[in-house]
Amino acid sequence: MLTVSILIFLSFLIVNEISRNETSKANRITTGFVMDSVENSLTKVEMDVLNEAETNKSYSTFLNGQAQSGSMMLYELVGSLRTLKDNHELVHSIYIYRTKDHKVLTMSGLQDASAFVDYPYIEQALRSEDRQWSPVREWKEPGKHTSERVISMHKRLPLPFGGQGLLVINIGVYPLEQMIAQMTNPAVSYLVIHDGSGQAIYPAASGTKDAVKAEDGQQLTQLLSPRLGWSFDSGIRAGQLFEWVSVISYVWIAVGLAVVILAVVYIIYVTRRNYRPIQLMMQRIQQLPGRPGEENNKDELWMIDHALQSLIRQTVDYEQQEHANILIRRRQLFLDLMEGTAAETVEFRLDHLSPFADAGKGEASPIYTVMVVELHDLDLPQTADGKSTGSGHSEEHGDEDEDQRLSLSLLGVIQELAATYGWQGWAEWMSRERISILLRKEEGDGEGLLGAKLQEMAQTGCEWLQGHLGVQLTIGIGGQTHELEHIQDSYRAAVSALRYRLTLGVRDIVTSDQVPRASEIPLYSYLPLISETIRSFRLANHDWRIQLEGLFGAMETDKLKDGDILTVVRWLQELLEREMREMKDVSGALDRYFNGAEGQRWKTEVETASSLAMMHTLMLEHMTTVYRTYVAASETKSYRAMVSEMKQYIEEHYTNPDLSLNHLSERFDVSPKYASHLFKTEFDMKFVDFLTRLRMNHAQQMLCNTTETVQHIATQVGYANSITFGRVFKRVVGVTPGDYRKLRLKPEDSLAGGAL
Repeated sequence: MLTVSILIFLSFLIVNEISRNETSKANRITTGFVMDSVENSLTKVEMDVLNEAETNKSYSTFLNGQAQSGSMMLYELVGSLRTLKDNHELVHSIYIYRTKDHKVLTMSGLQDASAFVDYPYIEQALRSEDRQWSPVREWKEPGKHTSERVISMHKRLPLPFGGQGLLVINIGVYPLEQMIAQMTNPAVSYLVIHDGSGQAIYPAASGTKDAVKAEDGQQLTQLLSPRLGWSFDSGIRAGQLFEWVSVISYVWIAVGLAVVILAVVYIIYVTRRNYRPIQLMMQRIQQLPGRPGEENNKDELWMIDHALQSLIRQTVDYEQQEHANILIRRRQLFLDLMEGTAAETVEFRLDHLSPFADAGKGEASPIYTVMVVELHDLDLPQTADGKSTGSGHSEEHGDEDEDQRLSLSLLGVIQELAATYGWQGWAEWMSRERISILLRKEEGDGEGLLGAKLQEMAQTGCEWLQGHLGVQLTIGIGGQTHELEHIQDSYRAAVSALRYRLTLGVRDIVTSDQVPRASEIPLYSYLPLISETIRSFRLANHDWRIQLEGLFGAMETDKLKDGDILTVVRWLQELLEREMREMKDVSGALDRYFNGAEGQRWKTEVETASSLAMMHTLMLEHMTTVYRTYVAASETKSYRAMVSEMKQYIEEHYTNPDLSLNHLSERFDVSPKYASHLFKTEFDMKFVDFLTRLRMNHAQQMLCNTTETVQHIATQVGYANSITFGRVFKRVVGVTPGDYRKLRLKPEDSLAGGAL
């Protein structure tokens, strides 16, 4: 009790100290985030303004005195200043002072510096070399009675140390306060910011709503910004977080004391209740003789525990062994029923092993039927005899456990589905991808009604396994019988039904009465259809597709077995390959479709198709690909004539703004994709690049040899406006149309002309 009490109180002290340290660390991180945000915001404003001043030629034009009141250049410069202010919420105002004539350009216009409201700051900036942000100062707009607090930065123009003027950036203190207020929580902490002269930037000297001052709390952090020269002081508001820590400590002290009191009461209760039975148990154990070879220095509780563990282990081992023996014997009985062996002991073993749940012994003889499920594209472990029973071993134990769970899940789903429809199901794996299900029903509903219910149950199983486990399957249903010795006939009928998987489809249900009866169609009767299809294919007759569809339609109508269908398809593939090889002029272009990886892939896809319709689709796709290559390789008319006509048409109509691939496709009756392919093949460039280069060549000639305006030239070469034309011209040629004309008119400028 003393130790627990000490640990509780030490825990409270440690938690309290950790809370204080984490609070200080969190406050420093928050203050650093605010400082970085302020620095980044001011730096972004400064860099954007300087970048505009350096890249916009209007600034240098103004400083040289070329832009006077009313000039277009002056309007553009004022627009640039307004854009900079609109893009940055912190910017209060921006103006430019020109030393040459003591003029100041603001966002309102051009005025004399002597009459400018901020002229004292300009005089101070001209004398100062400080490039940092100024202390907080007052700014009063003309015509207003109230002033606003701003911080300012000035840069000499032209950059970086020019003497032609000044660029002054004013940042409003109020929007800066609003930005900082969004990153702080005055209910918990406070933040005070001073500039280099000690003036308060945040909160405002006049007081900010909900702001917390330094005297309101305990200071934890003080950071100095080397880029701004400002100090950031922050701390925790008094009477908030630390009081909560104290309250929590008091609560846990009370909880700890209550737990100690309850522990004492419970120990006394348990001891008084169990002392007498434990004493009697110890006396009995002491009277037992010790086992030979067993240590005698073990206490009685160890002996009890050892005896219980030994008993539990022996029981579990016995149950596992018994369960395994029953599973093996049941599987052997299932195989005997399907194969028709050991018929004299089947009934006795069936009653003894009880594979059917709740199998009653009514007066009416039960009805049996066999359902065989064939799974497709399913990877399961194999046993030593090659059968997937869910108990095989693989090298990877993780994969083995997963496969075993899937195997057991499939068996469980099938048996539960049978119980839903009133059947008792017994399912076993017969091979790697085949499950046999022996169904039993105590009372019959008539042969026709039972068959309909079986098909309904099979359809439900197909849909459920496809939707939840992604398993494709085909189900074969055998006939119904009352005799155990006739179960093998039902099994054979169900297996026979599965031989028509390609004709009937992957997820079809095939019953034994749907299988064709002794009406075998000789396979050689399909040879004329195959020969006619290949003949039309070789003669480039489009009817070969219809004949191919007729061939597969005949196989579906005749209900051929899977093996016969594969034989007919292989004949078709071999005859097609032989015919194409005999065409010596085109055999080289088609060789890859029959040999190598691509030819092998095609044959594998066709032979592993899940249905006859899928096989037909794969054959049609591949033969269509071969047909296109065959026709293209044997084409006698060259496509170069069409390319030449397209090129001539473009050169004659390049001034048409609507000229495009769609326009060419309508003009020459080809698809836009094929027209693009022709240009890429013939000229090694896209149609758009060809048209753009043609237009730019004509535009350069007109710029050098005529005095037409850029707008007129743009319309003459197929552009609706000069803006789009100028952008494309600069991207292709490297300079604007106006600069290009100037360079061409001044050939003595060898550097510019040579570079162009």
